[in-house]
Amino acid sequence: MRRATVWLLLPLLPFLMAFDPLTSNNKDVEQGNLRMKAGKAEEALGFYDKAVAKLPNDPGVHFDRGTALFALSRFEEAGQEFLRATEAKDGALKASAFYNLGNAFFKKDKFKEAVEAYKRALTLDPRDARAKWNEEIALQKLKEEEKKKKDDKDKKDKDNKKDDKKDDKKDQKKNDDGKDKDKDKKDQPKNDQQDKDQNKDKDKQDQKDQKNAGEQPPPPRADEQEIGAVLDSLERDPKDLEKERARLRAVRRRPPAKDW
Repeated sequence: MRRATVWLLLPLLPFLMAFDPLTSNNKDVEQGNLRMKAGKAEEALGFYDKAVAKLPNDPGVHFDRGTALFALSRFEEAGQEFLRATEAKDGALKASAFYNLGNAFFKKDKFKEAVEAYKRALTLDPRDARAKWNEEIALQKLKEEEKKKKDDKDKKDKDNKKDDKKDDKKDQKKNDDGKDKDKDKKDQPKNDQQDKDQNKDKDKQDQKDQKNAGEQPPPPRADEQEIGAVLDSLERDPKDLEKERARLRAVRRRPPAKDW
């Protein structure tokens, strides 16, 4: 329970900054240090640049230049200078360089690298409370970062599963539509034949209705006309009947009319 309370308070506690620049007999370094104490980091950097040009292998000068760059929020460059300062043979300077290197990593949100740098500083100086303090904060930040990455990954996987389900539903619907179309194609010839049969039946029925409703009997043939005339004559005088028969015989013997 006590440890949980400590972790709860950590995000509220201040992050501890870099050390002050180191003193040196070099005039440019002294002028740079004076400008840093006055809060004029840009001017201090100019003097440290001159000192580095004269003393390129001096870890202390690189350390001082790193503090100016750090104050100007140029954390990437500051980290490079502090890394050069870790080459120092002096244990205290080496530990301070690793501590400030951890601070530069922390400001770049490189919490894993920051933790490693603080550990190196504590190996060299186990009593450095500020290095221990910042290491704990960096560890907490690292845990939060890893948890966020895990949550983002879980959310992405969940969204991908949802998208896969949507795609499966679309494919299923597409397959169902395809099956319906294939069924329609198979049923089409059968439906067309049924339509043709229905049309034929309808035509036959229409013809039958027309015949029953208004069809007239065909005109009588010539033989039927003759028989009718004879029958009509029977109702009249026998002489008239005989005359009608003679007329019909004469009609039959008459040559056909030319149609050309």
